[in-house]
Amino acid sequence: MSDHRDRSDAARRAEDSPTAWFVALETARRANDFEGAAAAVRELERLGVRVRYAPRRRKVVRDAR
Repeated sequence: MSDHRDRSDAARRAEDSPTAWFVALETARRANDFEGAAAAVRELERLGVRVRYAPRRRKVVRDAR
């Protein structure tokens, strides 16, 4: 018996891949493409993935006197 998985078209569809949509989200976010990022977030939510970004915290530089 073969250990090869049966890969149907549905299993390979990029539009159903959370990983592909997360890559699209990050690409859009880095390019300041807000519409593209929003579309990627909607697709991730459709797939049951919720993405939230926390605001970046400022680094505190202490004076070494």
